Amino acid sequence: FTEPSDYNNCCKAPDYKYWEQAMVKEITVLEEMGCWTIVKLTSIPRAAKLISSRWVYKLKYRDGEYKRHKARLVALGYQQEKGRDYFDSFAPTCSQTTLRLVLALTAVPGWHSLDLDAVCAFISSDLAEGEHVYMKAPPGYDIGEGNCLSMNKCIYGLVQAPRQYYLLCREVYGQAGLQRLQTDECVFVRYVSNIKGQPQLTNEDLLINGKFLNMEFVSDKMRVYKSCSHPVAAMILVMHVDNNGIR
Repeated sequence: FTEPSDYNNCCKAPDYKYWEQAMVKEITVLEEMGCWTIVKLTSIPRAAKLISSRWVYKLKYRDGEYKRHKARLVALGYQQEKGRDYFDSFAPTCSQTTLRLVLALTAVPGWHSLDLDAVCAFISSDLAEGEHVYMKAPPGYDIGEGNCLSMNKCIYGLVQAPRQYYLLCREVYGQAGLQRLQTDECVFVRYVSNIKGQPQLTNEDLLINGKFLNMEFVSDKMRVYKSCSHPVAAMILVMHVDNNGIR
């Protein structure tokens, strides 16, 4: 297997058929999530600038064994201009002190962490109101002559993508009853009293069955992913208490 550096080299790779399947899968996900709308070049503002994109290819392994070919479409964000393609780009990040605290808590005997990894996280968030980004067709993606892509959501590579994703997390966590810590804007907690004896939660409970302790199922409008009944948008830590200690 190979890891091509760009689309042209990918087309010449001996394992091209696998990369082709990976690219089709990526495009299908982006289309299903409504990441863009195909529009005529003549319909966009004269001041608008078309940005480009590229494919990033990576072989995925698990426990040292090959898992799959992964192709990611990435926008060339360095071509964006502030005030034209985006307004703000700042997004807080979790401090190292907080990470060490969480790891310390999970290291205590009888404490366990439940980590949830959101797939294609950034493309869950929409562009901010008033932002307009136009992109050329990705390599190998035919949208017809004289057309371009008007972006609806933040794909990887866009300057504002991390900020918009954080704002989405903040919104859905608030709807789920979690509170943001004043000491760290990336930590959201939910205090629940008298939960001793509750059954242990699993990834499937949170992502598919929509269970968050005693929280009810959420509506379709609150869902970040179509397959998720609970508005989980990123990695969270759940600490649960039962008769055998803290879970």
